[in-house]
Amino acid sequence: MLDPASRTAQPIPNIVQLAQGTALAHAHDHDHAHSTTGVSGPLSTRGVESADHNPDLCGDDGAVFTKNPLEQLGRASHPLVAGTKVHLLTFGCQMNKYDSAMVAGLLDEKGAAFVEDPEQAQVLIMNTCSVRGHAEDRVYNRLHVLKERKRREPGFVLAVMGCMAQKEGELIAKKFPWVDLIVGTRMLDEFPRLLERVREGARTPLLAIEQKPDVYFGETVARRENKYTAYLTITRGCNKRCTYCVVPYTRGPEVSRAIDDVVAEARRLVADGVMEIMLLGQTIDTYGYDLKNDTNLSKLLRALHPLEGLKRIRFITSHPEECREDLFTTMAELGDKVMPFIHMPPQSGSDRMLRRMKRGYKRQRYMEVVRAARKACPEVEFCGDWIVGFCSETDEDFEQSVSLMEEVRFQNSYVFKYSVREGTPAQKLDDDIPESVKKERHARLLGLQEQISLEKNLARVGNIEEVLVESPSKVEGKLSGRTRTHLMVHFSGGAEHIGTLQNVKITGATPLSLQGELV
Repeated sequence: MLDPASRTAQPIPNIVQLAQGTALAHAHDHDHAHSTTGVSGPLSTRGVESADHNPDLCGDDGAVFTKNPLEQLGRASHPLVAGTKVHLLTFGCQMNKYDSAMVAGLLDEKGAAFVEDPEQAQVLIMNTCSVRGHAEDRVYNRLHVLKERKRREPGFVLAVMGCMAQKEGELIAKKFPWVDLIVGTRMLDEFPRLLERVREGARTPLLAIEQKPDVYFGETVARRENKYTAYLTITRGCNKRCTYCVVPYTRGPEVSRAIDDVVAEARRLVADGVMEIMLLGQTIDTYGYDLKNDTNLSKLLRALHPLEGLKRIRFITSHPEECREDLFTTMAELGDKVMPFIHMPPQSGSDRMLRRMKRGYKRQRYMEVVRAARKACPEVEFCGDWIVGFCSETDEDFEQSVSLMEEVRFQNSYVFKYSVREGTPAQKLDDDIPESVKKERHARLLGLQEQISLEKNLARVGNIEEVLVESPSKVEGKLSGRTRTHLMVHFSGGAEHIGTLQNVKITGATPLSLQGELV
């Protein structure tokens, strides 16, 4: 039987609960103790937010947040935000892109003016990622460079938000005291109000990294890069304990949104011109488990399907341990809108490595899910994530990953060299694979995926593919869009085709994209 028994995971304890003297209290728990921990120096000289220090910012119980931050902030333009030139840089995953779009939407409601050139910005926001060391290094390098600008322009506001803020907030405040605002993953809906406090003259760095129960953006419409496609987060956090992964400690325990709430946001997006929505969750297959009312992903898809004007629905990221046959049945039944594409990271093809990674399944289980999905939806394509060079990975272990990639024949894959993340269980393991071996395995697996992708894409030449035309292509005179299985297609067409579904005949292929012509 494909479906394993359902499990209710235990909440994940916070690694970083609160810093910088912010009130340690949850809105739903008035008896929660308060804690003030300074980053450096006495609290009176630091950027502290507490009930005594800033009663206008705090809730009735002294918490830094309110149950509905939008009610306190209001929707009218605020003089401390209206007209402010803002540039927002996003590092990392689709979840970060969604968070950036929602924070930008909140600031847009307050009258902020977004600029393309960061040098013109009065407020520079960096939404950060902690999944890999390289992503953190990029942020730290930028913060070093921005020290001189902060010296030249004292009124320039520098903000760091997201996973690095949650995980490294105190460190950032100590090492980069020219940063004005540091906002964690569960405080993003407070961003405009926190920015107002900074511009009012609150002492800085001002930290807000409370691990509150959820993030509430109200009826805000995301400020998106693309008019016709949008991300929509349906769960936050993760209850898995993969040994290499920092996400449970930066985004907290899994919290699902009610179906009505998700549908309401989807309806607002469609009214704003969106034709395709990608639902986001760290482990999207467990959506609704915490709601304890039989809510699940299949029911959500059925609730979204009738929305007039919504043409396509996608979802990521799936977990092999949690996939259910009813999901594939639902995908087949709602195939006119639910796209046949599954992003399901195997991470490794070796059972020994999967145990060390604490992934919760074996290779056999992964293949059972693939076969079940293809039986229900013959059109479905898979995308995978892989880690090479994980602790003690042997040549034999790596060959098992190679053989799994060959057996599944993924449409595309993301391949990463393992790097130790502070605070994860794998930090206690010996990172014993030489960098040269990691590079060789990385190159080999990427090369194999490139070969498979090219073969699969060439097999589409001559096919007629339905394409959602998203934007002008980087190739002059061309348009770009995606097929039902999320492949990028470049073809000639006019501006009138953007934001429409078109049939395109495939005339050529590369490992990463297709070329075609309008039918």
